[in-house]
Amino acid sequence: MTDDSPITPEEPRGADVEIRRLKEQAKEMGQWALQMVHNGWAAFNAGDLDAAQKVLDRDTELDRFDENIEHEIISFLVIRQPAAVDLRTAAALLKISTHLDRIGRLGFDMARITTPKTSPDVPELAGVLAAMDLTVESMVQQSLDALVEDQSALALGLFVRDDEVDRLHRDAMRLIVEGLRRDPQSALRLSNELLVARHFERIADNACKIGEKTIYAVTGQRRSEYLPRHPYTPYILERPSPK
Repeated sequence: MTDDSPITPEEPRGADVEIRRLKEQAKEMGQWALQMVHNGWAAFNAGDLDAAQKVLDRDTELDRFDENIEHEIISFLVIRQPAAVDLRTAAALLKISTHLDRIGRLGFDMARITTPKTSPDVPELAGVLAAMDLTVESMVQQSLDALVEDQSALALGLFVRDDEVDRLHRDAMRLIVEGLRRDPQSALRLSNELLVARHFERIADNACKIGEKTIYAVTGQRRSEYLPRHPYTPYILERPSPK
């Protein structure tokens, strides 16, 4: 008597399953950190102290994610002793969890400097900060998708978007300086908005670092091999010369 039941593809086993689980843990941590950024900015923008406190209360769980992932990766390295792509992926995930922690902490920091609004927003500056928020949140999500899906091309696309965030950051600084000249009484709000713009810029940088580690895990290539560092120009030199 023969068994005519269909043959099903063999499920991944061993290290493959563990690597997939580690990536899912990193993604879950990333979503938690991303929510801290989203809610931290929303609380700051609205001057909502209650909403800000809820973001601050999420920090303990962020730390737990980081500690658990580190523990799981170290156990994987000791027990499995992986090589090649599995070893690169595990090493990359150790660093990625650090960048995810930093992203969440930057959302935490936005919430921490939240103050009740005492003056109306500068419309142009408000638009720039809102654009930075949308862009960096999308970049973090893109970095997580690239990690889970092993998509080095998707990760590579982060660097072009980072240039756009840098441009928005410079626009924010210019508008804040102009606002301080017009209305010195708004110094507290504007100085906090300068910090927020800087936090957004750093979130984008951390998303790019996650992209770098993903590319390394998938291809073994370092950043210098696929994206040579370009020379930086001091911001003061980027301004048009007075006529």
